[in-house]
This record gives sequence, C-alpha cells and structure tokens, in this order.
Amino acid sequence: MESSDKIALIAHQNPDTDAIASLVSLKKLIESNYQGKVVDIFAQADKLDEIFKPILKEDILNVQRVESYDLAVGLDSPNTKRFGVYEDIFLKAKDSVQIDHHDTNEQFAHNNIVYLTSSTAEIIYMLAKLLGLEISNGICRAVYAGMVTDTANFTQGNRRKSTINVLNDFYDRKLELEKISEFFFKNNSISKNMLLERAIHSMKFYFNGGLVVMKLNKQDFSETGAKAGEEEGIVNQGINTKGVNIACIFIKRDNNLYYVSLRGKGGANVANIASHFGGGGHETMAAFTYQGNLCDIKADFFKTCREELKTCKDIAPDDTLIFDDSKEITK
Repeated sequence: MESSDKIALIAHQNPDTDAIASLVSLKKLIESNYQGKVVDIFAQADKLDEIFKPILKEDILNVQRVESYDLAVGLDSPNTKRFGVYEDIFLKAKDSVQIDHHDTNEQFAHNNIVYLTSSTAEIIYMLAKLLGLEISNGICRAVYAGMVTDTANFTQGNRRKSTINVLNDFYDRKLELEKISEFFFKNNSISKNMLLERAIHSMKFYFNGGLVVMKLNKQDFSETGAKAGEEEGIVNQGINTKGVNIACIFIKRDNNLYYVSLRGKGGANVANIASHFGGGGHETMAAFTYQGNLCDIKADFFKTCREELKTCKDIAPDDTLIFDDSKEITK
C-alpha cells in the first residue's frame, strides 16, 4: 500500500455485507493512513441492497478513475472468476493481494492472506493493528457489520480467539454494538417477512429430513414488493430445523440465473457442495451461482448433498448430553 499510488479493491459479485464492509473499511484505512492514494472499490451487483447504504455512505461503487492500477486487492472471494466483470482489473494490475476467510480459497494472487475466521472484515482489522495503522470508530463499525452478519449473529461460521479479541477492542471503544446487531437482525421489513413466508411454504425435505430445499423466484419478489438483498438470512430458517444438516435456497434472477445459498451443521461441509458447482464458502455457510435449467443440475446437486450427509455426526437422542461435563477436567 505504501508503494502503490493507484489501488483497486474488488469483492465478489452479488456482494454480501462482509464484502461491502471489507471494501469500505480497507478503503478508509488506506485513505486515512496513506495520503494521496487513488482507491477505487468494485463489486458487481444487479441491484445494490438497501442495507448497505449506511456502510457505504459517501463511497461509490464501480467507478474506475484510472486506466490501470498499481495494486489490486481481492476481498472475500475464492477465485478471480467471482469478480465477474471486474476480473480484468484485478488481472491487469501490476501487483495483487487477496484477503479471504474461506477454506475454498484458490490462492490466486501474488500475495495471499487466508485466515479461517469470522469474516474478511475481521482480517482487515487484524492486519491494520499489526501494521500500526490508525483505525477510526467508523472503520470498527463497518468491520463489526461484516463479522456479525457473516456469522449469523455469531451462531454459525468460523470463530477464533482472535474474534473475541476484536470484539473486546470494540467494547472498549463503547461502539454500541447492540444497535448494529439490531439493525441487521431485528429490522425486517413487511416485504421481507412476506418473502420469508413464501420461502417457508416452498420447503421440501429429502433424505429423511437431512436436507431441506427452498425456492424463490422473480414473481415472489415482485408480488411481495421485496427488494434485492431482502432474501439474506432466509436460508437460516431451514438449518434451524431439528434434524436438518443441510439447508439450501435457490433464488432465481434473470435469464435462468440462480443464486444458491447453503447452510450446514452436524459436520456437513456445505463449502464442499458450493465448490463442486464453482462457488465457495466455509463449512457451515457457502454459496454458488448457477446458469441454466434446474432440471439439469438436480441429479448432481442431490448426489453431492447425499454424499456430504454421510459425513454427519449422529445427534444424541438425549440432547442434554451436550451439556454433560461429568467426564471433563477443568484446569
């Protein structure tokens, strides 16, 4: 960052909150600590989720102010294909770095920073501390937004001791983290609840209830008045069901393009399923996109899910055994 004057930050297409938070927090870190840099941020999206506006504020996505960049930084993406139309910007840069927290990452940059933790935003905060950079409260709030959403309010995904350390830093700053959590998890619109109703109504269970599949199409969005991004988190309703180890939702976009979000538990690694279809993620949260007719993917999808379900751990009939510490020794 010190030796580069023109820097491009690129996140995966159809960005989630962690991707947007990572773009914004890294951009602000560079601009506030290294003077005179051109920093442009990119993420391909048909429609930008309204919930991102408080994070982005004055920052504008997808405006290329220079012809080429000294440094391209890939964020929260397993490979360059997931950059979509902005892949060339990354590939043509003189130097490249990528920062990611998914174990499906393909180590595609000149310099690769991959750490399996809550979010890419968390890694950016950790790097900023290691580099001794000045970190504003605004940057911390964006980082927390990435952390809390990419773990479904710290109930899923990867968490490390570093995650707790970062949270402790934020509590010391008195950032009112509860308000940020409420914004993302207790702020559903009526249209999102109507969309949720349709998704639940579409639920179908397979493999003795181990797999649940939901669907949403363009008509569901238009008839409920739901906006792009309001489907975020709906798949969690499936994985929250007792006995379900893999939950999936197929969300139809234009021209038979589907966004497929996955959740797993009990040892089912949904990142394996996503990577089989060109996507990525981590063990309990993953996603991929599919272009084509669902009839053509159906057999392969169910076969892949069935194989992953074979790895699941049996849940004890008496759930209280989970809390039995009679055989444990506390040092």
